[in-house]
Parts: sequence; structure tokens; C-alpha cells
Amino acid sequence: MKKLAIFLTIAFACLTIIPAAFAQSWQPAGDQWIEKWWALDLVMNTGGFGPSAERDYLADGTDGDITNVSVSTRYGAGLTGQGSVHLPPDNGGVLSWSVVTIDTESQNNMSTSRGINDLNNITWHGIILILSPDDRKTTMYPAHDDHAEIWLNGEKVYNNSAWTGGARVASQPTEIDLIKGENFLHFKCGEGGGGDYVNLRFEESDDDLKIAPTLDGQFLDVLTPVEPRGKVTTTWADLKRK
Repeated sequence: MKKLAIFLTIAFACLTIIPAAFAQSWQPAGDQWIEKWWALDLVMNTGGFGPSAERDYLADGTDGDITNVSVSTRYGAGLTGQGSVHLPPDNGGVLSWSVVTIDTESQNNMSTSRGINDLNNITWHGIILILSPDDRKTTMYPAHDDHAEIWLNGEKVYNNSAWTGGARVASQPTEIDLIKGENFLHFKCGEGGGGDYVNLRFEESDDDLKIAPTLDGQFLDVLTPVEPRGKVTTTWADLKRK
């Protein structure tokens, strides 16, 4: 009986640290445009896509705790749940992260994702988790208006200052490398005037990829557990609640 009790205790402990990721309703991947993002409130009054491309608003608003690069990593993405981005009032003031849903057919989905029909001189920051069953080369298809920059797993993989010509038009399909397991992608887009949209999809053959935020709006809860110094294994969502 004692051995059985020990076995059950260990088994229960293992179950409690298995990431919730394995029982989720993932967003469809493949050639499906991604609708849900872990996104920051819009940065306002940026002066246009040119000036905004030169600024790392995440670093500016967190004293460097997170950056454009770092949020495209497991650790940096997790840190977004632990605090706001503090910018000057003209840029929106205190900005928070949340799961948003974009209309992938809209020419103004950056602003409409925040309940506004049309905005000028704004910058969008969105993050997704891509869970891959293997290491692979594939192609991503970004659509954007105007200047888009994309980081994947800590590396800038896309930089295009020209709008792509339509909400579901990708003018520069780009080959990327995914690793087995978790991949983190940060999509930054600065808009000057007219349309304001972001969109992303992968290859049709990538329908085995799993994308978070999930269909039911989970993001922090599906990141793998972390082991903070001096603390037991826990999840990023647990850290946020603490």
C-alpha cells in the first residue's frame, strides 16, 4: 500500500506540471489566416510608420524588461503577463496585453480589434505560439499595412516597409525555420494613414501546427511550466496571478 501511495503521489505531481497545452482547442493552422492574437493595446500618435519602426516601444515602456526581440521567445512572451507597458500619455499611456480577435477580411483590423473603425499613426504588437510536431522549413505569408517587422524565436525574419495591397494579400512570402515544440512569433506593424491591417498564415501542408491563443482565448495558460529560482514549478498564468 505504501508503494502504491508513493506512486500515486508522484503520478499526481507529474500531472499537475504537464502544461495545459495538451488539452486545448487550438486555432487552425495551415493556410488559415490566424484570428486570435496575444496583443498589446495600440500605441497611438506614433508619427507614422517610419518613426514607429525605429522605436522599440516594449523596451521603452518596461525599462528593457521586455523588447521586440525578447517577446519572440518563451521567456519574454511569458513576461508579458506580469506587467503593463508604460508609455507617455500621447502614445496611449499604460498599455496592457490581452487576447484579441481580428477580422482577417477587414482592411482596418488593427483598429477594429480594439472597437474603433479607423485610426491613423498607430502601432500593433501581436504574439502567437506555434507548436510544431517537428523541425521544419516552411513559408509564412504576412499581409500588412503599413510597415511590418516579424521576429521568430529571438531572430528578426521579416522587415517590409511597404503595404501588401490587401488584407489577405502577402507580397513577400518568407521561408522560416520552425523547431520541434514551442515557437514564438512577434508581429509588429506600424501604420501611417488609410488602411490598418495585419494578417498571417502558413502553408496548406502546415495543418498539423497548433496555434495559440486558443479558440477559447487561452495564451499564458498553455505556455510550458517555468521554474523560478526558489519556487516550485508553476505556469506563467500562475505567476501573473501571484
